Amino acid sequence: MYNIERNYTLEEGVSKTAMTRTNLLLETGKVRQLRKALRSRSNSEAVRRAIDERLAVETGLEALRSLRKLGGPDDVFGRARAKKR
Repeated sequence: MYNIERNYTLEEGVSKTAMTRTNLLLETGKVRQLRKALRSRSNSEAVRRAIDERLAVETGLEALRSLRKLGGPDDVFGRARAKKR
């Protein structure tokens, strides 16, 4: 039996987090476009960066939702229009 779960770390990368090898079925053209858009050196780097960017967006959206639940930010400069109710 082979050990399928292997963890990898990037030798030269900024991240020192554990990685696991995963097989994905991806459309070649879309991966090529993603690599070009992100200026990535490899498919793996492009996918990792796309995941990181999406997770950052989700974190920002969650922060905005939390702020909205608290009533929103205070307009200390008086520049925002009054809220319509």
